[in-house]
Amino acid sequence: MNSFKIGVISDTHVPDRSPEISAAFLSSLCAEKVDLILHAGDISVPQVLSLLETIAPVKAVRGNRDFLFVGKIPMVQQFEVFGVNFALMHGHMNLFIYWLDKLQHVFSGYDRQRYIRRLPKAAPEAKVIVFGHTHHAENFWQNDILYFNPGSITYGDTLTRQRTWGLIEVFENGQVDGKIVSCG
Repeated sequence: MNSFKIGVISDTHVPDRSPEISAAFLSSLCAEKVDLILHAGDISVPQVLSLLETIAPVKAVRGNRDFLFVGKIPMVQQFEVFGVNFALMHGHMNLFIYWLDKLQHVFSGYDRQRYIRRLPKAAPEAKVIVFGHTHHAENFWQNDILYFNPGSITYGDTLTRQRTWGLIEVFENGQVDGKIVSCG
C-alpha cells in the first residue's frame, strides 16, 4: 500500500536559542525519505526553511517568535493527504491567548487540555492537528483527531531538554500513524 511520509519539526529557534540545526538530525530526516516537511513555527530565520527545502518540499506556519515572517507565511495552513485533512499551526493563537497561556503555565504547568480545547476551533474539519510552541512532544488521538507536536530539535522539552522531531505516515486507505523521534 502506498504511503506519504511527512517529517515534522517545530521550534528550531535558530540562531536565537541554537546556533544551527544539527547534521545528525538532517541525516536522520534524509534517511526517512520524506515526501514533505512541516515546520510548526518559531523558525526564527528564513535560512532554516531554505535548508529544509533541499531535502523535501516544506509547509510552514508562523510562531510567536517569527517576526521576520509576518505577512510572508500564514498562522495556519490546511491541506489534505489521501483524503485526510491536516491543520498546521504553532499553537499560540494570538497575543492575548499567548500571554494567558503563559500565566496559566506559571501557576499550573503544562496542560495538554488547553490545546485540545483551543486548536480544533482554528480548523474544525482537521483530522490531524500538527502544532508546536510548547517544545513538549505529543502524539495522541482524542475525539478522532490526532494531536501531534514534534517537540523541538534544538531546544528540547522545557523539563527534560529531550530534543525530538516527528514522523507522520499517511496511507492510501486514510490510516495515519505518528511517531516521535529522539535526536539523541
